[in-house]
Amino acid sequence: MSDVTLGLLAFLPIGLSALLLLGLQWPARKAMPAVLAATALLALLVWDMSGQRVAASIIQGLIVTVSVLWIVFGAIFLLNTLKYTGAIQTIRQGFAQVSPDRRVQAIIIAWCFGTFLEGASGFGTPAAIAAPLMVALGFPALAAVMIGMMVQSTPVS
Repeated sequence: MSDVTLGLLAFLPIGLSALLLLGLQWPARKAMPAVLAATALLALLVWDMSGQRVAASIIQGLIVTVSVLWIVFGAIFLLNTLKYTGAIQTIRQGFAQVSPDRRVQAIIIAWCFGTFLEGASGFGTPAAIAAPLMVALGFPALAAVMIGMMVQSTPVS
């Protein structure tokens, strides 16, 4: 096969997931197993991987997924704990006392707190905790996510 054909086949799982999720509006619980099956078939038939290696890769993917979900669960749990105990209001007042300027607050939350989180735990924790915290403090959701993703790579680059 040509390099172009192999490149297109390598892109097939990403394209298929976009088609199923965005184009056909399939729920992820149905689309992702279909994409997994297509990817496993490609690995077996196009790249001649052994069944054992495909199975090992699937298990490795599940292990990585569990670790990411564990971080997301912890971030959501922390955010909900802060909300229900009223700590979000206390944090909001504390940041307002430091500076009324939202840009300064964003820098403190994202770069200072986010850098600490990345150094302490890694694994995408700054984006998983700083962005929801910023949303809870009243920042627009898109801005909070963008800042959270930027701070994700800042401490390690």
